[in-house]
Amino acid sequence: MKFPALLLGFILVCSLGIAGYIHTRRKQELHLNKQASFLDIKFRVTRDVLGEYEDQLIQSTTDIEKSTKEVDTLTKDVSQVKTLVAQKKSDADNCKGEKKRLTDEIAAAESEKKRNQDEFVKGKSQWETEVASLKKQLEQESTLCKYIDKTSEQGRKLCNIIEEPPKEAAKEAAKEAAVDKPKAEEKKVEAPEAEQPKVKVE
Repeated sequence: MKFPALLLGFILVCSLGIAGYIHTRRKQELHLNKQASFLDIKFRVTRDVLGEYEDQLIQSTTDIEKSTKEVDTLTKDVSQVKTLVAQKKSDADNCKGEKKRLTDEIAAAESEKKRNQDEFVKGKSQWETEVASLKKQLEQESTLCKYIDKTSEQGRKLCNIIEEPPKEAAKEAAKEAAVDKPKAEEKKVEAPEAEQPKVKVE
């Protein structure tokens, strides 16, 4: 009686132990399944995140390459602009120097023009004075020549008579003067009015 009871008890205890073990393993399996499911979800999320990161990295790399090209282009443009600015600055400096030179030349030309105008006015005044003096002298000489014997050398000099008769004409004039001398003396006696103006020739 004891043996079957002990065997039954042993079997019952073993069954309870096996049931407990199975229950424990079941719990472990559920836990591991949950953990595996969680890890699978985490892996999928991580994979998606990594995919997004890869896409972002590719996009960023593309943007960086594009930006690098733009930076290179802008650097070249800036270099060209700097060169152009330097050239324009040099041209501006040259223009300033040319402007200063032209300003100096204009000022010198204005000064020369003013000096020439002053000299012209002064010379004109002198010439006008001299012309007036010569006119006055000419009028005096013309008035004086009316009473001067133009056949004499001094008379011709005073009246500016330069032309001289040819030698043959002078000889003939001398012969006629010798022949007509008495007639000339008679004419002088008949016309005493010619002796009235007395001119002193120096």
